[in-house]
Amino acid sequence: MVATSESPARVADSWIALVGPEVEENLSLRYLAAAADRAGHRTEILSFNSDRDFSRIVAAILRGKRQPFLTGLSLAFQWRAQDFLALAMALREEGYAGHLTAGGHFATFAAQDLLRSFDELDSVCRFEAEMTIVELANALKDGQPLETVAGLALRHGSEVTLTAPRPLPELDSLAWPDRRGKPARCFGHPIMPLIGSRGCYGQCSFCCIAAWHKTAGKGRRFRVREVEDIAEEMAEQHRARGIEIFVFQDDNFFLPKAEASLARIHALADALEARGVRRYATVVKARPNDVDRQVFSALVHRLHCIRAYVGLETNSPAGLLTLRRQSDPTHNQGALAVVRELGLYICFNILLFDPDTELADITRNTAFMRSVADYPFCVGRVELYAGTPILDRMAREGRCRGDFLQHDYRLRSPEVERAFRLFMHCLGARNFGDDAPVVRLWLLRFDVEACRFFHPDLYQNEWHERAVAITRTLSLDTAEVLDAIVDHCRSGRPVRDDENFARDREHRCREVNHRVASDAQCLADEMSRAVGSAASLCDVRRVRENPVVLPMPLPEALGGESQTAENPQP
Repeated sequence: MVATSESPARVADSWIALVGPEVEENLSLRYLAAAADRAGHRTEILSFNSDRDFSRIVAAILRGKRQPFLTGLSLAFQWRAQDFLALAMALREEGYAGHLTAGGHFATFAAQDLLRSFDELDSVCRFEAEMTIVELANALKDGQPLETVAGLALRHGSEVTLTAPRPLPELDSLAWPDRRGKPARCFGHPIMPLIGSRGCYGQCSFCCIAAWHKTAGKGRRFRVREVEDIAEEMAEQHRARGIEIFVFQDDNFFLPKAEASLARIHALADALEARGVRRYATVVKARPNDVDRQVFSALVHRLHCIRAYVGLETNSPAGLLTLRRQSDPTHNQGALAVVRELGLYICFNILLFDPDTELADITRNTAFMRSVADYPFCVGRVELYAGTPILDRMAREGRCRGDFLQHDYRLRSPEVERAFRLFMHCLGARNFGDDAPVVRLWLLRFDVEACRFFHPDLYQNEWHERAVAITRTLSLDTAEVLDAIVDHCRSGRPVRDDENFARDREHRCREVNHRVASDAQCLADEMSRAVGSAASLCDVRRVRENPVVLPMPLPEALGGESQTAENPQP
């Protein structure tokens, strides 16, 4: 029997299961767990990172003495929605009788479609759900009607209704996220993700995060925590778990005005110093227009930033307009000049293909790739995520295909569509997947910077030189292959020649991929031996800490703050 909002009383004195990706500490689930704990509910966080976890999760929910009376499924990532929905179906087939809810970016925007299409789900928690999950749990345990819980989507027969909207919480009022379990480490140095804000002041057309916060509440697209609260959480974790690397998962770490960002950085550094936190490093995300020389100098020297993800996205003026980046190539050049001057390691994505891309835009971007070849970057296509302006636009233009679970589209130019298919054939494995060479380089370069910061007595300049050389090998080869693809598409050769072209290029790309991966692992091993720890990021192959858009047809948290969002920029 499938649970419904009309029958909430099948509840025993039990626990709440929170299911989602847990490659690193998933702040989405952990904020929810902390809110539930504060309200007196016991939770278990069940990591669902791959198909290998499926049976374990089903067993954990069904085979114990008591089933959880409430199970929350994290649907932040649209490309993983089918995995989680399959889990919901398996739980029901195996006899799970508790309440199944879903939440996160994708679930919020697709709430009505999800509830109409999947009877296994009882509700959807919309937008930020720390208070929603608590009130939902209380209502289930007390046998109260769920219609009184704000922030839900519920099924009534064949109809889906939305309960009252829930005001967005003040960030400083929330319990700090649950930190159960051991933290990840890099060369023995514990790592912790955290947030100092939610939302972003940008309005990019492809970003589900911007759409999420804009839709959630008027005038609240971007909220910040008080500096003292951030510093207190960092200091507590520094003392309790020895955290030394703080990864800010803010969609954008910076404020709209440089002087405000500068003041906030100095205030946070002062607050940490006052609490005795001095030996630490940070990681942040930024828009190119945030990269001000004075601000980033303070970021490096006061907050010890060792890596920044900078949303360069494209160096094509037309592409920047399509993406609504509210910037131009001069912002990219200015940002690069600042980080080069400071010696700050950055990584980024290049959204080479968007709905309006022309071959000339690809050529502009390959020239840009050569100018930034010393940094690792992922190349991809703009995807159509639920709730985004670009999805609305493509639907209006009749260019979407698929359904709410997975939207796809063809590029406007047939030549560019042809180039995209060749790109995927030749370079897909280089850019996508946890073992992709680009991902390994992102991690290797972080390893180098961690060694430089924490082990200056052991650090060798040659490590940086070798890492840059390996990066340049891959970056320049990517630019060369893309230029060859453009030349092939411009040549007038028939489509039947594409298979031979792709087969030849793919073989050569695989050789470069293998050489780069091997060289990266050798350098990581050498640094591990020198530092005396095998726990480098490259060794353990941790999943990237930044989102990368996965082109169709490759695969692309319950409310609260997402682990990483389905958008390619902060």
